[in-house]
Amino acid sequence: MANEKYKIKGNNKIPNYDSEVEIDVDDKYEAYSKPIPADPTPIPGGQVTWFNNFGLREKSSKKNADVTYTGTLQALPTGKKLFVLYPGNAVPQEVPTTPVGNSGKVSFTLSIGDPPVGSGP
Repeated sequence: MANEKYKIKGNNKIPNYDSEVEIDVDDKYEAYSKPIPADPTPIPGGQVTWFNNFGLREKSSKKNADVTYTGTLQALPTGKKLFVLYPGNAVPQEVPTTPVGNSGKVSFTLSIGDPPVGSGP
């Protein structure tokens, strides 16, 4: 199957940062915007500021889905790391990113279709 790309707008919680996330997923599914948590989440050494939130669902049934997909976003400010908050987990998890050539962007791969995305120490 082919893949489709969806651009999910974020908020402006991080100054001078474009918080849009592009989701690349099998065309059987679609990405959609969800409410972004308003308050930061404390973690050891600091806090995570949430700047985007999206879900994945089957196009035909509109049922939420956990499938593997790739996200692309602007590289985080120097010294910051990418975090997601998995459903049912109170502790944000760091997500490894990979630079996308010399574009100033990074990519990540997940299999959870419903994570808030944020930046932390």
